[in-house]
Amino acid sequence: MRKIKSSQANRGMPFEHLITVSNDMYHRKGIAVINKRPTPVKVLKVTGNKLIGHYEAPSTVDYDGVYAGRAICFEAKSVHTDTRFELKNLHAHQVQHLQDCEAQGAVCFLLIEFAVERKVFLCPFSNILFYVMGAASGGRKSIPRADFDSFAYEVKSGRAALDYLAVLDSIGGVFRDSQSG
Repeated sequence: MRKIKSSQANRGMPFEHLITVSNDMYHRKGIAVINKRPTPVKVLKVTGNKLIGHYEAPSTVDYDGVYAGRAICFEAKSVHTDTRFELKNLHAHQVQHLQDCEAQGAVCFLLIEFAVERKVFLCPFSNILFYVMGAASGGRKSIPRADFDSFAYEVKSGRAALDYLAVLDSIGGVFRDSQSG
């Protein structure tokens, strides 16, 4: 039997699959329309069933869409430690994109999976930005796992396999402006 190496880039694939399944459930139930954003790739050569190419540009975030009449943008990260989330896993262009979207009224967040614990947290972008700014000023380069219990929200199953929209609903006031019309 051949062993397949797991690179840092594809370790989160089962997590992303779970999010995609959840997004499909939301869409089928008429709750939301949320899609995985493709990473732009330039194909250089095709030989049989093999493609050779490279990324044209860094991708912005993993997912975007519309829920309750409001744009949402989020990045999904899976970490294989139970002690911390390394901020180096969140790239500067992703932080900038989330800041830009939030400035235009989008609801922005990260879904972070601690794979060892099998726990997923929804972290409002403003809370993540606090840690990013601290790291830029010489502070910690990671977020301790224990901090997620204070500033993030654990995601459970519900209307979908991973019902992160229920967390947005429970935060209170997130969609008040779009619903009071």
